[in-house]
Amino acid sequence: MRSDLLAFGPLVEQSGEKWGTGRQTDHVVRDAVGGEHTALSFFGTYHHRIDPKGRAAVPAQLRRWIPDGTVVAPGPDSRLMIWPPDEWKSQEERYRRTAETPAQARRFVRQLFGNTYPLELDAQGRLLLNPWQRTWAELDDSVVFVGLGEVVEIVSERNWTEQEGELEHDAFTRLNDLVIQRGAARPSEPPA
Repeated sequence: MRSDLLAFGPLVEQSGEKWGTGRQTDHVVRDAVGGEHTALSFFGTYHHRIDPKGRAAVPAQLRRWIPDGTVVAPGPDSRLMIWPPDEWKSQEERYRRTAETPAQARRFVRQLFGNTYPLELDAQGRLLLNPWQRTWAELDDSVVFVGLGEVVEIVSERNWTEQEGELEHDAFTRLNDLVIQRGAARPSEPPA
């Protein structure tokens, strides 16, 4: 198993104070041990097994920073998304506005909200993925947690390997240029 998922929180943001480059935010999160911290970003990947009951251990590096009110929602490309409460609230407002439009958009919103659940961890730090979530994300016995800045993706090991596993340098450079050209989109929204 490989573990290199990092949650950059107050230490990263506050470390620049000494050099005059630090940035403080008004966003405060409460970690699992009751401490309060400024906004954070998630980076890296973590490969783990899913047990026969559908439980996957959330990486300790991530688990410590998950605030109350975090949800697990369906995402694009057969993935699940872990949304902290402030980020989810922002997405929720956008989706609610979308629901006032054509029937297809309303169906999407029903599917999204109807299959979004609070993130609940057991005493061992495991996330129980319900049957619908496991089917949606095509999860079998292995899972990958992928930090995407403000959210974390949950993807099957098979899909990760097929879609992202070995991105060639040239393809990575082209995609990087495209994202910069179009402006960085949130993980669940298509580029403009």
